[in-house]
Amino acid sequence: MRLGMVYAVAMGSLLVGSSARAHHSFAVHFVGDELVTVSGVATEFTFRNPHGLLMLDETRADGSVVHWRIETNSPNILRRRGWTPDSIEPGDEVTVEGYPSRDGSSSMRVARLTFADGRELTGQRPPPPGSGDAD
Repeated sequence: MRLGMVYAVAMGSLLVGSSARAHHSFAVHFVGDELVTVSGVATEFTFRNPHGLLMLDETRADGSVVHWRIETNSPNILRRRGWTPDSIEPGDEVTVEGYPSRDGSSSMRVARLTFADGRELTGQRPPPPGSGDAD
């Protein structure tokens, strides 16, 4: 019985630890007072916890292609803002305005996504002044 209890506590700790490690603060990874804009073709969109993910290929004027990793909010927040798992399909041409990564990589947190036909989806809201964090 005691061994079973120790096993249950150990397994519970592992599960809690792994999910806590997966989530992170906006301010740790993204610059909240700066915006960048990229346009390109969506290659993948996943609608999952803790954050959705959009992969985008941006073709620059010199012909080079930059592969962007664009993080979204959680599906719960996205649904309240009008997103669905099928909002973005591979091949969709979109423009994304977002908060750049702190490490300078081609990664950002989406603030707004605009389709070629003008439709828009709202992503991350800006952090409250002085808080350093966003929703």
